[in-house]
Amino acid sequence: MPDLNEKQLLVARNESHLFMANIAAKGNLKLTTPLAFFEKNFNVSYEELGCIGYNPNSEELTAIIKIKRSSGYNGNLCNAGSHEYVRFYVDFGGGYKDQGYVGVNVHDIADTFDCDKNLEKPIEFAVRMKLNTSHQLCSKPLLPKVKAVLSWNSIPPANDPNLMQPGYVWGNVKEAQIQIKPLKLQVILPNFGHILETSILNPNLSLNNIILNNPVAEKQLADAKKQLTANKVAFSELIADYKKVKANVEPQRSGFNFLAEAINIKDNNAAINAAKVFEENKLDFSSALANLIASKGNVSYEELGCVALDYHHEALVATFTAKKNYGYGGNLCSAGSKEYVTFWIQDESTNCQWVKVGTSIVNLHDIPGHSGLSYSAILPYDFSKFKLPCGTPRVLKVRAVLSWNVEPTGLDTPYWGNAKESYIQLAPKNWIGSSPKILVIGGVSADFIDGALGLTLNNAKFDDNQNPVIVGSRFMGKISIYGVSAPYAGMKYRIKVVNMDSGASSYVNEPLVVTGYDSSFNIVQTTITPDAANYYTYQSYQLNTKSKLGLFSPGTNNKLNVIIEHEDGSTDSQVIQMDNTLPYVSMRINDEGECVHFKKGDVILGKFSATDNFIYKFNLAVNGGKFTELKFEGVPQVIGIGEANSLVRTVNVVNGDFKVTTALDKNCGNITLVMEQKTIVDSASMASPVYTNQAFCLKD
Repeated sequence: MPDLNEKQLLVARNESHLFMANIAAKGNLKLTTPLAFFEKNFNVSYEELGCIGYNPNSEELTAIIKIKRSSGYNGNLCNAGSHEYVRFYVDFGGGYKDQGYVGVNVHDIADTFDCDKNLEKPIEFAVRMKLNTSHQLCSKPLLPKVKAVLSWNSIPPANDPNLMQPGYVWGNVKEAQIQIKPLKLQVILPNFGHILETSILNPNLSLNNIILNNPVAEKQLADAKKQLTANKVAFSELIADYKKVKANVEPQRSGFNFLAEAINIKDNNAAINAAKVFEENKLDFSSALANLIASKGNVSYEELGCVALDYHHEALVATFTAKKNYGYGGNLCSAGSKEYVTFWIQDESTNCQWVKVGTSIVNLHDIPGHSGLSYSAILPYDFSKFKLPCGTPRVLKVRAVLSWNVEPTGLDTPYWGNAKESYIQLAPKNWIGSSPKILVIGGVSADFIDGALGLTLNNAKFDDNQNPVIVGSRFMGKISIYGVSAPYAGMKYRIKVVNMDSGASSYVNEPLVVTGYDSSFNIVQTTITPDAANYYTYQSYQLNTKSKLGLFSPGTNNKLNVIIEHEDGSTDSQVIQMDNTLPYVSMRINDEGECVHFKKGDVILGKFSATDNFIYKFNLAVNGGKFTELKFEGVPQVIGIGEANSLVRTVNVVNGDFKVTTALDKNCGNITLVMEQKTIVDSASMASPVYTNQAFCLKD
């Protein structure tokens, strides 16, 4: 079909939800947009995947989404907007496997112009998702392939790496190859397993305390540390290794450290020593030095592709590709080399000057057998000083500078690497004043939890990945609390929990572990222990990038009021409804057993129960037969016209009876009872369904 014009595209955008909700009945839909438009996968008029990558240190997959237009995203920042979803697939050698999906909230953002009068579009968003993977020894690289699927306002279908299912209307697909961080402890030393066992069973003890006064154990730990501390490969050894594999790595690349020292240290002796080392390895020092000086902006080995903002977790993300197999300073068992990515922000309020944000580092190595590996550099940053209320969206220009083996000091790379600019949009300022503020509790934004009932509201999402939450959900297990933290660094707060059913109250007083980074941007964890009055200390953004304030396990089915109390007496609170009781399901039929036998066409009589404190729904289904009778508490229920093989109900059933007429053309069957929950578990995900089943065999 011919392409739609601008007006027709916007109409199609607005009609997308009707098509997605009624794919099965699409022939009966009355749409202005031709049906063929929705059946043609992946329109990139509004959004498009730019780059995908992986950060080996944080073990995060990343994808960067380009938002191209000023409208078509269901409302401005003061409204709910819409979501872009990315589903990741990873192939470790046996085909692509579904890893789940992550989303980002996007809005209509009016066109604005930067300091050079350029249109601030596209706006680029990054999404990140933890990859749970095994690790191999450094002697054997683990280089899986990644596929990312982008879809606007509808979650990409699960377990569909070949994109065979309908519904991929808006978005696109990207593929890349990544590198998993290896294990460097290649041999478990004799008796070292005992030290590890003791450490696991006693997590509060450090390894140094465990091996205290044990010379043998001290020696084993020292040997292990030596294995884990990779050394740089000597220049002569590196040159020899490259010659063996005919890597054809230029002298100015392999001998970079010597050349850079000769250039940057104004000392003739440094240049003389470097020239001597080159001569010993039969390399031309003068030629290599001249070539290095002329190599500014060389992208033959690595190249930056995208730079964006993780909107929900405030981190800058830049994706780059390592293009060659060699030229990175040694294999995975060595120290390798470093790729530096320095981020800058241009702020109109400071006369359009570029302001340096910080530098992120990714280690690279010589890895044979690939045609390009995608990496991501991630830099957490506190953007609070730039934020404005939702009525005034804030778009900033960001620049990332990639540089191999030397940190860039300016807006351009000194030798190898390149720079990329893009536009990012900040989340609106959601807190005004000097009082404490709960932003996220139980994994969900406090704005989407009913203040009186403590249940989740319509359109609630998990803050961590923007996965949808069932409306009316309650909470089970661990309750995490996130809120305003960095502006109060050094001040104190405590968390009071009031049981609204019993009137009892208590303070949370467990040690709290928060995540941040050190001066070299390595991930670090800090443990905050409350004082005798149960007060915690607010941490700086650098030590607590996610603004985590508390974690506790109430272990109750009651309604709780969680209150943050500042040391000055000001407070903020949020009600949550707990439910730590699992649903109950049971089922039995005529003759129970591992596999019950019936004749084809026989009638199976069964009883079942399905109860939950806050029932969502249960599904009673049969394969190899049909339900012909159903009773709840002795009361006959309407099954539907004729017979049915699946029944969905949203009421508790204590005593249920069913009758199944078995099939004449099947040799076996199965009856299943599945209870789906509307419960958030450990502030992380919806509870898994609870189920029971009974198989049966059919004979002639």
